Amino acid sequence: MHPAFVLVPAAALILGPQLWVRHVLGQHDRKEEDSLGTAGELARELLDRHHLRTVKVESTDLGDHYDPEARAVRLTRDKMARKTLTAVTTAAHEVGHALQHASGYAPFVWRTRLAKVAQVTGQAGSITLLAAPIAAVVSRHPIHPVVIGAAAIAMMGTGVVAQMATLPTELDASFGRALPMLRDGYISREQEKAARKILTACSLTYIASSLAGVLTVWRWFPGGMGARMGRPAYVPEVAVARLRRAHPA
Repeated sequence: MHPAFVLVPAAALILGPQLWVRHVLGQHDRKEEDSLGTAGELARELLDRHHLRTVKVESTDLGDHYDPEARAVRLTRDKMARKTLTAVTTAAHEVGHALQHASGYAPFVWRTRLAKVAQVTGQAGSITLLAAPIAAVVSRHPIHPVVIGAAAIAMMGTGVVAQMATLPTELDASFGRALPMLRDGYISREQEKAARKILTACSLTYIASSLAGVLTVWRWFPGGMGARMGRPAYVPEVAVARLRRAHPA
């Protein structure tokens, strides 16, 4: 099968949602809504209404998120003081994560744990992949493909699992928590349609990330996409072989 039959649909599935997300967020981030407070003010008010006064609201340059360890809702500087629908909807979404944390929402708890595991296994896998070619040249013995494959899957696979576990958490934060809060006296029915569109767009980013991760991990399996396209599935192993031919014993 020609690689284009796999790569083109895969690229469409991954890049399509990202382009649509940018369009939707940009579309509703131009007009300041006089009926709304700023995103930072809304986040503070929603947290206080749900008796989460110890949760901080902070500005950041690292992207909108809720930090469970610091117990802080963080909004990017371009959203904190703005009244656009994109800004306030994003703020409500991040407050939704704070509510999940406070209530012990199981998918949120597991996502947090998986993220920590993914960080450790990712670092271990990266070290193994970097060290494998050097070890093979020094020892003059090829590294078994299973070792390389296991390292690659450890490096990327746990991250993919964490991303997939993120999706139900994000959907609940958006539609189970943020949207009901916004409906409760903050946005009009007309604005609600746009807010739902924004929340849907944001959820698609996690679906695209999960698909990208699955495709990346798949190529490391024997007979995966890399092998079917006529390329070695274990790239570091090929590098070792080339080094040994260039510098024979």
